Formats: sequence, structure tokens, C-alpha cells
Amino acid sequence: MGYKLQQLRKEQGKSLRELSKLSDISANAISLIERNKNSPTIATLTKLILALNTNLTFLFEEEEVSDVIYIKNNTRPHIESKNSKVKLESLGTGLPNQNIEPLIAFFGKGANSGKKFITHQGSELIYCLEGEVEFEIDGKTYILESGDSLFFNGIKPHKWKNASKNKSKVLAIMATQHWLKKKSVSA
Repeated sequence: MGYKLQQLRKEQGKSLRELSKLSDISANAISLIERNKNSPTIATLTKLILALNTNLTFLFEEEEVSDVIYIKNNTRPHIESKNSKVKLESLGTGLPNQNIEPLIAFFGKGANSGKKFITHQGSELIYCLEGEVEFEIDGKTYILESGDSLFFNGIKPHKWKNASKNKSKVLAIMATQHWLKKKSVSA
């Protein structure tokens, strides 16, 4: 993951210092992440992705583009943030003009998106597969249990936490076609 972020930063001609200003993350922390010496939290990863004008699927992308993406269970590309107890598995990337990010998110006990609220262009659909996840969106709290869903506009300030005593698992589908067009995003 770190190498992909570094490669994109360099392709865009951004220095560590520039990316630091854009993401509000120290240049030292970015350097450690790029060299895979530090596992970023999901909040930090989100800031970097948005500052680089890309989205989460970038981290999972393969070189090939296809009209059909088939992935067997236990072979899904994934990223894991040990610090924030989160694992994200891609359900597919590589379609031409893909504008959604389908993911399975696994939240360990105590996992959360961070203290700050997240905002971005696009929408999110969350479907709770197991456990209990609490979302706070624009000042209102929603508790999702297995079988519950939540669909919201990403421009609304939001954050989440695993409210279960154990692990939780959600299906997350994010419509991101607007992320690349607008830079007024924050995490």
C-alpha cells in the first residue's frame, strides 16, 4: 500500500511537504507510511487518498481492465490497518469507468473512524452483515445490527465505530464518481 501511495504522489509531482500540507499529515508520517514502516489508520488513509485526488479502489487496482470481475472468497485483495483494527476487502475493481467502490469491512473490537468527522462527495451504502456498528451522521446516531442498512450523502459529516463487544462486518458500497472532480473533501 505504501509503495502505491508513493508512486502516485511522485507521478503527480508532489513532494512529501506538499502532500503533508494537502492532507494535514506530517511529512515524516507520510514517509513512514510510504516505506511500509507504519500502518495508517483509516482516517489517515482517507486524508491521503483524498489529497491525492483518488479513492480507495486505487489501492486495490490491478493493471487489467475488464467488463467482468470475478473474485473467489479468501482471494480478495485487502488492506489492513492494525492501528485502527480495520480490514477492507475489495469486492471488485477494474471495470471501465467504474464509479462505485464495493468493499467488505471488518471492524475489530474498539475500531472506529477517528475523532474527526469525515466528509466527501458521493454516497455511501452500508449493510451490516454481523455485529453492531454505530454511525453518527450530521448530529444523529444510527445503530446498525445484522440486516440493517444505512444510505447517506457523504457530504454530511459522519463517523463510525464498532459498537459490538466483538468483531463487526459490513458491506460498504461507495459511489465515488464525484471524488475526483471536487477537492473540497476532508477527513
